[in-house]
Amino acid sequence: MIIKYADSRQPQIQQVMRLLSRPDLSSKQRELLAKEIHAIEQGERGESNSAYEIDFHLKNTQNWAVIHDLRIEYQSRVAQIDHLLINRLLEIYVVETKNFNADLQINEAGEFTAWYQKRPFGIPSPLIQNEKHIAVLSQLCQALPLPTRLGIKMMPSFFNVVMIGNQQRITRPKGLDTKNVIKVQKIKEWVTKGGDVSLVHALSSMAKVVSSETLMELAQTIANQHLPLKHDYHARFGIPRQAPAVPAPQAPTPAAVAADAAPEPAGKLTSSRLAAKLGFNNTQALINQLLALGYLERVEGKTRLTPAGKEAGGEFKYSAKFGPYFIWPESLDVNIKVE
Repeated sequence: MIIKYADSRQPQIQQVMRLLSRPDLSSKQRELLAKEIHAIEQGERGESNSAYEIDFHLKNTQNWAVIHDLRIEYQSRVAQIDHLLINRLLEIYVVETKNFNADLQINEAGEFTAWYQKRPFGIPSPLIQNEKHIAVLSQLCQALPLPTRLGIKMMPSFFNVVMIGNQQRITRPKGLDTKNVIKVQKIKEWVTKGGDVSLVHALSSMAKVVSSETLMELAQTIANQHLPLKHDYHARFGIPRQAPAVPAPQAPTPAAVAADAAPEPAGKLTSSRLAAKLGFNNTQALINQLLALGYLERVEGKTRLTPAGKEAGGEFKYSAKFGPYFIWPESLDVNIKVE
């Protein structure tokens, strides 16, 4: 049973894109904002792939409760948990998802290395990271109204699981147990076997089997503790909260004149004419908007048309007299409002 689905990341992405459309950003700020969008999208994609695999096996059973994307705060500590799987034995599997385009290597000391294009990069141990999540969740559970038996509160057991993408390769050490680092496709097999739980633990767990109704009540109680993070990108990237006043339009630059002087195909407008048609204060404001939309990109200081821009109908043109410029469909939908 799915108790909570993951929160949408689209409002977060839109917030970053609105900032990216501002004309007063430095090139470094633009680079960091673009990387932030990529990281959000990549994280959402990875968590979505993992959630699909979990939901496929567990969403229709009354013996499991699933919570996706849980952020809790307790005693000044925070835990951001990707997936929480709870069964009727009061076993809670805390699942950390790591999906990136790299192979993963674990050494004898439990240190993690990600290999990108044959180059190693040390990364924080997701197992240790998840242990901290479990510590916060365990303390929180002690304060929650847990099920009781014979007047004694029944405390859950916690299991640390790290999931990576099916396409990734894991290099494991021979002298260190890393069985709880698994690929997404192994999640059902892993939780069904209980992660090789000992016989003593299995017998003690059987003594505290709860009903499906009790399981769902407990899971809902935990899900109710979710506190979404409020992102302050202005503070994080050093961006003033109030955008500076847009200066009065200046005389057109040679590039703008070039675009205006060049002939336009039917139904197409140059950037400067499209900016005027859409009510932008100047051509650069429209260019910033197109950068935010992903229709244009800056590469080594030059503005280039992206595949998304081509699909939207943008074209790169070059005039021997006036130089390079872009043309766009006069009906181009620029749907992000400039602040």
